[in-house]
Amino acid sequence: LCNQRRHIRRRRKQGVCSAALTNGQKVALHYKLTNGETSELIDDTSTRGQAVEITLGSGELFPKLEAQLLTCEVGSKVKLTLEPEDTYGNFDEKKIQKQPILPEEMVQVKEQVQPGQVVQLAPNVIAKVVEIGEDSLTLDFNHPLAGLKLTFEVDVIAVKDAPTLFGTPMVKFTPPGQPR
Repeated sequence: LCNQRRHIRRRRKQGVCSAALTNGQKVALHYKLTNGETSELIDDTSTRGQAVEITLGSGELFPKLEAQLLTCEVGSKVKLTLEPEDTYGNFDEKKIQKQPILPEEMVQVKEQVQPGQVVQLAPNVIAKVVEIGEDSLTLDFNHPLAGLKLTFEVDVIAVKDAPTLFGTPMVKFTPPGQPR
């Protein structure tokens, strides 16, 4: 029994968790997200002072990250580096597009928009302004984190069961094309 406990403690320290969470559970967690190659900090929920709550199995997380969390329990800490194809995809040059713009719109654009700025063009459509031309805008429609290896350090804070119907956990369903 003592050897088993030591083995479990060692596995926890290595980021391998012992008791599995399950789909449908609501999990409160803190995470730190860094660039997997440069270690540059991208996001850290602990600096905001509030944990993030997700429902396992609802598609809110990248599949490989969720699979790792399904091996965890409250108090577990896990570190996982994901390749671009497992997160926001590889950077795609075809997603950089030159868009024509009307002269009357260009006046406002030049006053209010700068190259490098991220703009929202429609619900769920964001782009980074690459260049402002005389009669066009060059926009990058890649996700800002596309092409990056991402490292997640996750602390599982709390877990509660999701509501059930006929003994089956109810998981939030979002139809394709709808915002999550």
